[in-house]
Amino acid sequence: MRLILVLISILACTTLYAQKPGIKVPDAIAKVVKDKYPTATELEWQEKKGRYKAEFKVGKDDHKMWIEQDGAVAKHEYEIKKAELPQAINDAVAKEFSGYTIGDCEQSDEKGASTFKVELKSPQGKKKVDFTSEGKVIPKKE
Repeated sequence: MRLILVLISILACTTLYAQKPGIKVPDAIAKVVKDKYPTATELEWQEKKGRYKAEFKVGKDDHKMWIEQDGAVAKHEYEIKKAELPQAINDAVAKEFSGYTIGDCEQSDEKGASTFKVELKSPQGKKKVDFTSEGKVIPKKE
């Protein structure tokens, strides 16, 4: 019995020290996520250079949202279904990546433009390709 209590105590202490201290998020910033996604779960915050990053789930889909001090959403990345991809991307995959099938998809909205990260699968492996909404491949940054 003592061994069990000791193990529970060790586990509790380890868990407490492993957790990162929470940051204080201004109410106006937290309200942005709450208003847009009232069903958001697993909400975690980070702050860097005056910009707040919220990571959360809506249903099973992951979201990342960067919010400025004034409450403006600077960037929003989220998972989407293959059926939600613009047709131009489906056409580009069929033409430029024959032999590949579309896997996981993610949309990123920033500065009024949307881009899409698409996982492409083939027997040779997987690759991630970024597309504009018009179906043009976005070159990888080096």
